[in-house]
Amino acid sequence: MKAFTYERVNTPAEAALSAQRVPGAKFIAGWTNLLDLMKLEIETPTHLIDVNGLGLDKIEVTDAGGLRIGALVRNTDLAAHERVRRDYAVLSRALLAGASGQLRNQATTAGNLL
Repeated sequence: MKAFTYERVNTPAEAALSAQRVPGAKFIAGWTNLLDLMKLEIETPTHLIDVNGLGLDKIEVTDAGGLRIGALVRNTDLAAHERVRRDYAVLSRALLAGASGQLRNQATTAGNLL
C-alpha cells in the first residue's frame, strides 16, 4: 500500500476544500471497499478525507411517510431499523445477507451504492 495523508472533516465545506486542495484525494467513511482496493494498489489515493463527522448518519421519517436515509448510515443500523424491517423487509434482509456482521457494522449505505 502506498503512503497517504489523512484528514477528518466536520462540514461539507471542509470536505470540498480538502478535495480541491489535494489532488488524488478520496473520501472515506466505512473503509470496507477502499481499503481492499488500496491493498491491491488498484486505488492509490494521496490523501484520505474522513467524512464520518458530517452528521449524515440518521434515518428520518419524512412528512410524506417515507424514509430519508443518511449517506453515512451503517448497513447494520439500516437493516435493524424498525420501519425498514416492517415496511421495507426485503431491503433489511438483503443488507443482512450481503456481508458479515463486521462488514455491515463498518459499511455505509452510500458507500455500497458506489
